[in-house]
Amino acid sequence: MPPKFDPTAITIVYVKAVGGEVPATSSLAPKIGPLGLSPKKIGDDIQKNTGDWKGLKITVRLTVQNRQAKVDVVPSAASLIIKALKEPPRDRKKVKHVKHSGNLSIDDILKIARTMRERSMAKELSGTVKEILGTAQSVGCRVDGKAPHDVIDGINNGEYDIPAE
Repeated sequence: MPPKFDPTAITIVYVKAVGGEVPATSSLAPKIGPLGLSPKKIGDDIQKNTGDWKGLKITVRLTVQNRQAKVDVVPSAASLIIKALKEPPRDRKKVKHVKHSGNLSIDDILKIARTMRERSMAKELSGTVKEILGTAQSVGCRVDGKAPHDVIDGINNGEYDIPAE
């Protein structure tokens, strides 16, 4: 027999969603239905709390306690980089395979690395910066007018001074 559900326990559910849009209730229902929550109401909360991330795919953390859900945005490195490029929001139904060919400064990369620091596996901030630069390369943008991998080589050679923390 399965254990009895305790409504006072804190339950954390992660959901992928597009910022500023209501996720499909068919994708929310299997995750939050057993917790006794309404997928429609949670979808509206997600839409309201992800307005800053319009058009970007992000992870949303739902913290559920006493049948009340608190919505938090957990941005990935790629979504932080795309947001830092300050591109206009795209219509996902019409515009496909977009190229993010903008340019970021090393200060933008440091700010993103500090945001991602707690979820990084690197020992030092310089390792986290290199992780973010690898993501910037896969997104397709440039850093200080150079390819991101050239900046990684510069960090390894000591050309760039990355603070300890």
